[in-house]
Amino acid sequence: MSTLTAALVGTGGIANALHIPAHHGIEGSTLKWVCDLDENVAKKVAEQYGIPNWTGNLQAILADPEVDWVDVAVPNRFHESVTVQALEAGKHVLCQKPMADSAEAALRMVDAAKKAGRQLGIYMCFRGDPGLQLLRRLIREGAFGGIISLRGKMISAGGFNLKEGQWRMDDASGALDLLGIHMIDLFAWLHSEIEWVQAYTNTLHAPMKGDDVTTAIYGLSGGVTAVMETTYSSYIHGGTPLYILDVNGTAGSAQYILESGRMTIQLKDDFTEGNIAYQGGTISEFTFAHTLSGGGALPHVHQAFVDALRDGKRFDIDGMTGYRAIRVMDCTREAAAAARKVII
Repeated sequence: MSTLTAALVGTGGIANALHIPAHHGIEGSTLKWVCDLDENVAKKVAEQYGIPNWTGNLQAILADPEVDWVDVAVPNRFHESVTVQALEAGKHVLCQKPMADSAEAALRMVDAAKKAGRQLGIYMCFRGDPGLQLLRRLIREGAFGGIISLRGKMISAGGFNLKEGQWRMDDASGALDLLGIHMIDLFAWLHSEIEWVQAYTNTLHAPMKGDDVTTAIYGLSGGVTAVMETTYSSYIHGGTPLYILDVNGTAGSAQYILESGRMTIQLKDDFTEGNIAYQGGTISEFTFAHTLSGGGALPHVHQAFVDALRDGKRFDIDGMTGYRAIRVMDCTREAAAAARKVII
């Protein structure tokens, strides 16, 4: 099976922290190009990471017949433009979340992929986390009994570190776009699609145009609720964001702290999963090599995208998955503004 060729568009913090390390960790694809509006920055990144080609011109990448897919890691407001151009040039695209700044823009991206006959994937990195994958299997296999509720907390001090000219300050992006969308996607992936929302959102402390706090209650199927708390302006020792997910069911519960990879589980019954052997009726703790620290989990989404392309299969975190998350975000803002429940 032939090796694919990739190009990375965007060289900011997210590209350096997640995308480039992921490219170095996957099989079946090589990173040929890196592109940035500032060609000098692109050159510096290429030399730092051993990427053979760099450019400040997106069209140079799109004109290269060897490029099979484009990894989009630019500021949010450019996602639609770069993605649509790449799709129209016949390239598959993996786009950083959130895929667009509105549900309408997301649908235009989905439509462009359909017209081009190319795959559009959305980079939801937490789906590659082994601890979250275990929780999903346990939920779906009934280990927690009937699910009562989920609760997700995503807390960051990033709002206090913003500087003039940074896109996170100048754009309307906020805690909901930057952090909350992960939890919105996880609620749907772990349990079921979101059906309604009640929410509060505001900008209280951080010097940014977008919200620095959003709290929402989401309705899932079967009367299950999912509560999300996210803020971009909390003090955190060491500066590492705090991500916590709780699962509460009639036959057990679990709490997973992602940045440490530490999961605490208590269930009625035993279960065995790989090298994990849990004894029912006990409170046990397990540790995972979670997405945020790499440990084999970091390249998961990139690897899954490449595997889907090489095998001719549909990538499961597709454009419609990204659209649904954007739609829920839009409804969250609507619910907060109207102070009422909004049906998705």
